[in-house]
Amino acid sequence: MVDDRVIDIIKALGLEGLLRTPGREIDHGLITALVERWRQETHTFHMPHGEVTITLQDVEVLLGLPVDGEVITGSTQKEWENVCEEFLGFRPVNNQRKELHGQRILIQRLLEAVANPLPPNATEDQLHKYARCYILALLGDTIFMDKSGDRVHLMWVQQLEDLRNPRRYNWGSACLAWLYRELCRASDKKANQIGGCLLLVQYWAWARFPYLCPTVEHGPPVDAYGPPVRGPLSLKWLWVPNKKNRPAHIFLDRYREQIASMLPGQVVWQPYEAEFENLPPWCVAGRAVWTATVPLVCFHLVEKHTPDRVVRQFGMIQEISHTVDTDTVLHAIDLRGKVGVDWMRKHAAHITEWGNRLQQRCEAVLGDMPPQHEYFDWYKRVTRRFINVLGARLIIMIEGYARLLRRHPVGTEDHKDITDVLNAVQEIGRVQAPIPEAPNEEAATPAAAPTQSPSTSRALVGRGSRSSVATPRVVPTPDPYPSTPNPSPSPTIPSPIPHPSPSPTIPSPIPHPSSSPTTIPSPTPHPCPGSDIRPPTPRSFPELSPIPSFDLGLDLTPPDMHPQPPSHSTSTGPSSGIDPPHVHVETHCWVTSQGRRSAETHSKGTSSVGRGGHKHGHNAGPEASDEGHARPPPHYTRRRKVQKR
Repeated sequence: MVDDRVIDIIKALGLEGLLRTPGREIDHGLITALVERWRQETHTFHMPHGEVTITLQDVEVLLGLPVDGEVITGSTQKEWENVCEEFLGFRPVNNQRKELHGQRILIQRLLEAVANPLPPNATEDQLHKYARCYILALLGDTIFMDKSGDRVHLMWVQQLEDLRNPRRYNWGSACLAWLYRELCRASDKKANQIGGCLLLVQYWAWARFPYLCPTVEHGPPVDAYGPPVRGPLSLKWLWVPNKKNRPAHIFLDRYREQIASMLPGQVVWQPYEAEFENLPPWCVAGRAVWTATVPLVCFHLVEKHTPDRVVRQFGMIQEISHTVDTDTVLHAIDLRGKVGVDWMRKHAAHITEWGNRLQQRCEAVLGDMPPQHEYFDWYKRVTRRFINVLGARLIIMIEGYARLLRRHPVGTEDHKDITDVLNAVQEIGRVQAPIPEAPNEEAATPAAAPTQSPSTSRALVGRGSRSSVATPRVVPTPDPYPSTPNPSPSPTIPSPIPHPSPSPTIPSPIPHPSSSPTTIPSPTPHPCPGSDIRPPTPRSFPELSPIPSFDLGLDLTPPDMHPQPPSHSTSTGPSSGIDPPHVHVETHCWVTSQGRRSAETHSKGTSSVGRGGHKHGHNAGPEASDEGHARPPPHYTRRRKVQKR
């Protein structure tokens, strides 16, 4: 919108932030990975190191929406055709595309009404109808998006009736209530779509967990001029590239692994403190209600705002949270069959409670959380630790080795071996420049083997091993957040073709020149020679203290310890005798009648994520056998027959 008359009306309504917020492609894998950790009872995400959630502070700072003002409510007992004609300037036609479906109108019809510029001599009535069409389409495309993705409810017109002296409504709390309800619905196993302001979820995740944000590849254009536009903090990620046509299930698995192995230092609890001075006043005007524990009212929706469970986001020490549960009666209320309901009268008690919001602000002691705080032990007992089988294997393996590490003194051979394993797990997924290959004369020596590069020795968790192939060199991408400890790998997530893993590689059918005759190894992988690392027995897992992730900081890694590159006798990751998690799930090896062994890594598929609209899925992984191995692809059966003939 470039018409100053319409922009002035938008500013008077408090919706200027929606004009400034940059739009982008939604990362369906990231949204799905966060939905899997959403808890309906507390309206929080259960992360490895505590609860986090989207609060009124995030809405106001990231989107610039007002969070203090009158609640957005009203009646749905309207003749919606007459509402369109009186306030929007047209009467919807129920043709094939069905412009008006119940109480929702097609966004495309609203855009057609503002397709042509407003004439300079337009009357006030024409200006207001023109502005209502644009604002209603803006609301339906950003903060009040439903699962259809192409319609918006007409009930918001009630807040746009008086544009001469508009009232200051609490658009931020209505946006958050709508998003909470969509997250709760999407967390149901039967759901495969989600609505709400997903832009807010994505920007919030990038602010709280910077290692999940893609790297900025290109900055402003060379011919850009003038001072930067002042607006909501979402402009900070304006130049983050959009990733289109990505395999959603691959990215979902990657995000699951990154969140499950999250380190304490990778969580930014207060990402906005250094940005307050650069934000416009309307992005921090509601600071007084950021910590209010109040119900969020939006017409039929009443959702609980629970900042008392995430006070670390406000620089306070989190104590053990009180028991809380969502009112199932309120959660079951929707607009189906509620044609003639006056929601202002029905939710009068909750509206009154919102009116006392300044008296319901949570308070706690300011400071940093000590690692020995009782909150962490309590949280590990009540949280949902495992999201999927792959993440559970990774966490259990890390816990077992962390416990073994405490039993061995620093400097011993066992301590070094276990530390190497944990370091290798921590480095999973990092993209680094490959080490130059060894000279030919060294490779021909029977006692030596070609040195693998770090990029080929580290693979994504859950990817099987492949035979040695030429791997394209990857130029390391600089970290956009150098101050964050243990920065994440380059956000360019690897392609569906997995890199070779540390597990034993399968020999090529063509024998390599060597001084000794070539033998065909057994299909069963054997432990690497010289490795005496033993995994914790399954019976010891119930005795472990639940540690969702690990931190190899000052106490575990000696300063003079440097992991060696893998070779034929050593490995930076678990040896083949450890039964490394995620590796054997997708690797299938067998021996043909001619004595040649073949392997194939079958890419795992998840439910449809991001295949139109804002869809997401939760049931990940193909059907597997009792041993956890997927069946080999059928085309290998045909290949075996050809070899037999």
